[in-house]
Amino acid sequence: MRNSGADWRNATITDLFDEQVKRRPDAVALRFDGQDMTYADLDRRAGLLARRLRDLGVRGEAAVGIFFERSFEMVIALVGILKAGGAYVPLHQNEPPDRFRYMLDQAGCRVVLTHDALAGRIPDVDATVVNLDHEPETPPGAEPAEPAVSPDNLAYICYTSGSTGMPKGVAVRHRGVVRLVQDGDYASLTENETFLQLCSLRFDPSAFEIWGSLLNGARLVIYQPGTPALHELADCLEAERVTTLWMTTGLMHRMIDGHLDRLGGLRHFLGGGEALSPVLINRLHRTYPDLVVVNGYGPTEDTCFTSCHVVTEEVGDTVPIGRAVTDTRLYVLDGELRPVPDGEWGLLYTSGSGLARGYVGRPALTAERFVADPFVPGERMYAIGDLVRRVEGGVLEFRGRLDDQVKVDGYRIELGEIQAVLAGQPEVNEAVVVAREGLTPGRKILVAFVVPVGGTERLVPKLRVALHRKLPRYMHPAAIIELESFPETLGNKIDRKSLPALEQLPRDVDADYEAPRTPLEALLTDLLTDALAVPDIGVFDEFFELGGSSLVAMDLLAHIRDVFDVEVPAAEFFGNPTVAGLAELIGKYAPDADAVTAQSWLSAAN
Repeated sequence: MRNSGADWRNATITDLFDEQVKRRPDAVALRFDGQDMTYADLDRRAGLLARRLRDLGVRGEAAVGIFFERSFEMVIALVGILKAGGAYVPLHQNEPPDRFRYMLDQAGCRVVLTHDALAGRIPDVDATVVNLDHEPETPPGAEPAEPAVSPDNLAYICYTSGSTGMPKGVAVRHRGVVRLVQDGDYASLTENETFLQLCSLRFDPSAFEIWGSLLNGARLVIYQPGTPALHELADCLEAERVTTLWMTTGLMHRMIDGHLDRLGGLRHFLGGGEALSPVLINRLHRTYPDLVVVNGYGPTEDTCFTSCHVVTEEVGDTVPIGRAVTDTRLYVLDGELRPVPDGEWGLLYTSGSGLARGYVGRPALTAERFVADPFVPGERMYAIGDLVRRVEGGVLEFRGRLDDQVKVDGYRIELGEIQAVLAGQPEVNEAVVVAREGLTPGRKILVAFVVPVGGTERLVPKLRVALHRKLPRYMHPAAIIELESFPETLGNKIDRKSLPALEQLPRDVDADYEAPRTPLEALLTDLLTDALAVPDIGVFDEFFELGGSSLVAMDLLAHIRDVFDVEVPAAEFFGNPTVAGLAELIGKYAPDADAVTAQSWLSAAN
């Protein structure tokens, strides 16, 4: 990664994008749904949007909400907001209305950009909603002056789970994004690369995908909306000749395990979010020794990557998190902020140009987590909260966290936010949420324990409704367990280690059990029971309420494809994610599917 013009340390995202437009105006910047958009076209459309936004008062770091499926319009919106001098705030279609409004209000968004695919799903908000599918090519009004934007201006606000019960907005600067994608030693990104844009905008590695491509003159392939099936994703990698790919740990593992033979076109394969499997990473390295495999580690507060480990040889029991990336200082300290010797475990702190400004509207929390750097006067450092140690060559190994923040399916989750929702219900006296190894090896799940008010009936279904209203689905516990009281330590604190273990996930869905009615439904029930380790699954039980996730759904649909030789679109399954709905879809796409034949296939496979 390099900037051929002025020193990138003094550049903004828009500076570097404009440079690429000047250098290669006719080069393909974006590809989506079989169509291409050049750098010149992207610049023109983003410039028109910037004029419209400035007419609406967007300038001086004004926050603008963006509510899009993956599309050309999504990227046009990002570039246009930054050209107008604003900062973008990603919003997701699964956000409950109250949480949606809270993020807009807390960030100070007075404008929300969207398109036809999602415009009808915006709740009532105190903001101007602009639908890019219906904007004129040339907005009215005189050409406003270009805004003065510096590297320390805000680029985006990324909301993450918050321990107080509400999400917290991390204010990321242009400087942090530029440092992420320019002059890095973990990958060599040039105009010859083809990136895949797959990550949700609310997940900060999307900044690596989008700006890593556009600020280096590369081509960005935007994946179709929705959750991909693994084989469809492999088809896209080959058809579009993708060379640079980032994935969450879970998805990376599934691609290596199921489609290793289709990754030969990659030059860079980056993963992160959770610990990588040494077995799978070694298999990938042995198969493609020239492939640059990167374990990327870092919090949103340090703009995606704090450290990276490039796999150059087979790893041992763990995959290290590596060394500091460009313009980043890493400290391993004890409780008194003193350096610990190499080889000993300590707390990780990070400092440098990647640091976010802090948390929007949360000065006390910002002061608590962003503290003075005792080793560089006048600088700050961020307390990540992870236990690490330095080993041979200065490489960092990761051990775990000290607080209630966890990673599940690649999402960073504050357990306190879930606990606050549960404990806030009148039927609950106390609530504790823990992350545990699931019944499927290698899969982490959330488990909630609650002490109810005496005599409450059908508590768990009521709590599920509350969770739906307050939290996105990825924050819903796979199981909610009622206890008469919590075990305590000698200090009268909740003893989390003594909470009961789960031999299987309980059935707690809000639906009367209905047994399979056909051989096909019986077979599908068996498949879901194996996938989720949940007993007594009824044909109308909702997949996600049983503890399912998008990654498990991808595995399930791949299994269905192998059994029935039928493609079931993930989006249609998510529209009715039940055994009955899945059986209906199989009948729709494979009217001749024979459950007896499928049962014979399963018997042979087992």
